[in-house]
Amino acid sequence: MKFNYIKIKEGFSNRTINFNENVNLIYSEKNSKGKTTLIRFLLYALGYNIPNTKKIKFKNCEVEASIQTEKYGEVILTRNSLDYIVAKYNHVKTTYVLPSQLLELHGIIYGSNNKNILDNILGAYYVDQEKGWTLLNRGTVIGSLHFNIEELIRGLSDCDCSKLIKEEAKLSKELGKYRQIFSVAQYRESVMRENSSLVVDEYSEEVNAILAQLLMEQKKARDELKRIDKVLNDNKQFKKFVAEMKLVVQTDNDEIITVRPENIVGLTDTIDYLIAKRKIAAMNLSEISKQIESLKKEEENEIIQLSFFEKENLIEIFDKKIASVPINIIAIKNEITRLEKALKIIRHKISLKTRENTKVIKALYDNVLKYAKELEVGDENSMSNSYIFTSNLKELTGAILHKTVFAFRLAYIIEIEKLLGIKLPIILDSPSGKEIDPENVQLMVDILKRDFSDNQIIIASIFKYQFDNIKLIEIKERLIENDDIMS
Repeated sequence: MKFNYIKIKEGFSNRTINFNENVNLIYSEKNSKGKTTLIRFLLYALGYNIPNTKKIKFKNCEVEASIQTEKYGEVILTRNSLDYIVAKYNHVKTTYVLPSQLLELHGIIYGSNNKNILDNILGAYYVDQEKGWTLLNRGTVIGSLHFNIEELIRGLSDCDCSKLIKEEAKLSKELGKYRQIFSVAQYRESVMRENSSLVVDEYSEEVNAILAQLLMEQKKARDELKRIDKVLNDNKQFKKFVAEMKLVVQTDNDEIITVRPENIVGLTDTIDYLIAKRKIAAMNLSEISKQIESLKKEEENEIIQLSFFEKENLIEIFDKKIASVPINIIAIKNEITRLEKALKIIRHKISLKTRENTKVIKALYDNVLKYAKELEVGDENSMSNSYIFTSNLKELTGAILHKTVFAFRLAYIIEIEKLLGIKLPIILDSPSGKEIDPENVQLMVDILKRDFSDNQIIIASIFKYQFDNIKLIEIKERLIENDDIMS
């Protein structure tokens, strides 16, 4: 995948920038001229949710980018809104709603539907100037976009942990709720300690208890009314059935009598009894409903009255309400402990399943180690096989962290390209950090020249680097100028 060109329009100003298929340097003599903005426009054109820069809001701009893909050839992407993007390829235009159809769009761009790969691919080939040079294997790529090495490895090894991950999300959500309840319980205890004389609103509690009892009685009365109606209906149906059948019976005296509803012993009395019982049940239900309505109106009036209290009294009202809520803090603690243990077990299972494919892990490790040695930031003694999962970054500072991050990113790119059969662009924003000297920068440049000569490289910097056939894209005063074309 390579960028051919990008067209940016803001109001009446516009700019078209063409890219070399090899090395491109977005350059300005001073900072804050628009180098980072141009790089972010490239990512924005791919459909990513990218934060604005200080001088430009992306939603106010129209962007068109042409990219060359391995699977579909040229794909032209047009984005005039935060909410959708239009892709034209194979002479067909398709609109993708963002962010819901972003993975579908990226499936076209990167030639894969592997969600774990697509969710983390940007974190492999793009290094942001702000957080990118400290992002080793987990963290923020840019804005709300994140990178996670475990997800990437699951994508590279086709490892399905969806059920475990779903269970993890469920437990995490439940644990979060219990922790919030625990915070409320702690607040309640502090209120009770600080206000030993605090009087709980017993009237309100009593009303709530009565209301709960009445609601239960209301349900019981409704069920009874339904039962009576059913029996009544059955008897009436039977009465009608007898009348329609026109049955006759013969007595012991050989007398023939026509069977009619009124001469069936007890039937009419039963129906009359049920009708009377229904009236009583209906009156009972009506009375209960009136009581419930009355209590609810009282509660509403109380809330209306409370709304007129001054602000300083609202805290007291809230404290009384909290104090009246029965919360078993010990039970909540136990539940939190149980959920934390369950979550730990689930995450351990996910980790074990992720690390089952030692072939992928070894390939990543070998590449990291290879570049770490060359950049003089580590070897077999300081980097074990599990080092790619490290979360201990305290020992990595300045230039060491900078170069280690670079080694990790290159390892990610190699393995993704191997799986997808594509070449990714390598986008580096400000590779010459504050604590990295020109010699170390040149070491990184030499690796790119040697091992990634087939990749399109885009670098934004105030420095110039020693590449062969480098294209200089210079920004003088402002990124977007009127009718400006850079060929």
